[in-house]
Amino acid sequence: MYMQDFFRLQEGFEDTADVVLTKACKRLVKQLHYEARVQAIITYHGSYLATKVMKKEARDMALTKEEFMKVNVFEH
Repeated sequence: MYMQDFFRLQEGFEDTADVVLTKACKRLVKQLHYEARVQAIITYHGSYLATKVMKKEARDMALTKEEFMKVNVFEH
């Protein structure tokens, strides 16, 4: 099953679709970076400090570059 089975681009809207998709992709990349930062903070605290940090708390926290470099968010 493919997305194209449900959504089709109407003729003449190619330029508009390109603008919309570009904006959406930029927004999603920003969200991806933000979520990765929050997850890195949670993982660091759990792995290295043996403390549990909730996502809500992690949003207001920060790590140093050295701390970030210790974290591998793909392992968890």
